Amino acid sequence: MKITKDFPGGNIIVKSVDGNTVYLEDELRDTDGFWFYWAFRCEGKKGETVHFVFDMEGHELLGYYGPAISRDFENWEWLGATADRNRFSFTFPADEAVYFAHHMLYRPERFFAFAKEKGLSLQTLCQSEHGNAVPFFTFGNGSRPVILTARHHACESTGNYVLEGVLDALLQCELPDLKVFCVPFVDYDGALCGDQGKNRIPHDHNRDYIEQPIYPAVQKIMDYVKENGVFLAFDFHSPWHLGGRNDAVFVVRAKMQDPANQNRFCALLQEATQSPEALRYTPDDDIYPDVDWNQSSNPSFPNFMRKSGAQLSFTLETTFFGRSDNVFSQEKAIETGRCFAKSLLEYLAE
Repeated sequence: MKITKDFPGGNIIVKSVDGNTVYLEDELRDTDGFWFYWAFRCEGKKGETVHFVFDMEGHELLGYYGPAISRDFENWEWLGATADRNRFSFTFPADEAVYFAHHMLYRPERFFAFAKEKGLSLQTLCQSEHGNAVPFFTFGNGSRPVILTARHHACESTGNYVLEGVLDALLQCELPDLKVFCVPFVDYDGALCGDQGKNRIPHDHNRDYIEQPIYPAVQKIMDYVKENGVFLAFDFHSPWHLGGRNDAVFVVRAKMQDPANQNRFCALLQEATQSPEALRYTPDDDIYPDVDWNQSSNPSFPNFMRKSGAQLSFTLETTFFGRSDNVFSQEKAIETGRCFAKSLLEYLAE
């Protein structure tokens, strides 16, 4: 049996193997405190059942529907609920590699294929801390800048599915005096390496919107806004592991000068996502400014954009798993993004 993490997003520690039982931990690396992300590939057990156990006292590493699994690293499904959210079993039907992960991954190669299909010309925003070329692109010839970003926290891949849907819809229509600036992987190194990204020491990318940023990608996003201004700005994230509003799609509202803008957009998004093909959104799950951890004084993408003059700026959080009547899937997350784009165009039309 061979367990590896040598793929984009790989993250696992094999503590020990006892026959067909494997004891695992996730890798926290430079994360301050606990986070829950893991992903690995296993092969070499044709016809046998292997039991995987996360040996991390006090923490659960599985969601409501068991692990996400994939045989091609592209299409994902849920293995199924388990009685213990720290263990699952899998019977390998063939001598093939199977990917297992905390949730449905979104690898950069998928986005590159999407960009090629849509005729988007990817450019290099900057060289990352590890020397990787951070991708970005622009489209639209209007005068009003719209900033779209994802993966400020490396493991939060549900936001990429939603962003893909947003772009898919916007690219099929005539933009009303807009120019779009998009960075799909702000923490590109982390997305490639399989880092948690959240609460990275000394601070993560979303806390880097300060006078002297330490991450090149954040510096370039801030430079773009300072040079071009900002009209609208949206950042796509995934929330905490599970429970409460974390099982839903919700907006982390910024302290805008005119809250009516957010209220109207959110009402449009609620209406648009009632389709059974999308992940339903309701403003009831939103977190408002200066409530709990959403402090308007904290450095963050939406707070920087608000202070830079954005008419509307917020974070959209998309659940890893969803509720039993609203279960996450790749297709539903992409459709949610299309609903977001529809709501945006209706908002602008008003």
